[in-house]
Amino acid sequence: MNLEYESTYPAFENRDLYVDLGEHISYYRKRAKITQKELAKRVHVTRSYISRIENSNNSQSFSLELLFNISRELDVEPRYFFEPFPAPGDDQ
Repeated sequence: MNLEYESTYPAFENRDLYVDLGEHISYYRKRAKITQKELAKRVHVTRSYISRIENSNNSQSFSLELLFNISRELDVEPRYFFEPFPAPGDDQ
C-alpha cells in the first residue's frame, strides 16, 4: 500500500464496504418496519450511531458484534448483508 495514502486516509480503506453494509442494514430495517430509534434501543447504541451506519455519505465503522446483534434483531442472517439485494417479492 502507498505509505502516503495510508497516512492520509487510513480510516477510508474499506469505505465502500461500510457504505454498502449500511445500505443493507437500512433496507432490512425498513423491511422489518423498525425505526432507527427502536433498532438502536434493541442493540444498545444511540439512534445517531445507527443513522451514521446507514448514511451512504458516511463510512462509519462498527464491530462484528454489533453487526451480529443487528442481524438478530432484524431476523436476517449476516450473510445477506453482503449479498445483492433480493428481487422484489423474494423472501429471505
